Amino acid sequence: MASTQVALVKNVWTQLTTTDKSGSINHQSGKTKVVYVEAAVTPAGLTPATPVMDSTIMGSSFVYWGVPAADFIWAYAVSENATITVSPKE
Repeated sequence: MASTQVALVKNVWTQLTTTDKSGSINHQSGKTKVVYVEAAVTPAGLTPATPVMDSTIMGSSFVYWGVPAADFIWAYAVSENATITVSPKE
């Protein structure tokens, strides 16, 4: 699968994955923290109780793997819009 650039709107959960269950995510632009969760449906807001799987700042990245068949990875830009690149493992 090819890499995809995703524009994130601040304070909105955005679904990043569909059928891909492993790959990497790179935070390209946006001077904000982006948090990521693994869930079957859109998370309800961001609170201290949200089960965050990882977070990034501009220029950082992380690898994901083992996402269950019924789950997806969701991203949330905390204080301003951001752009990330999702690169599924083929």
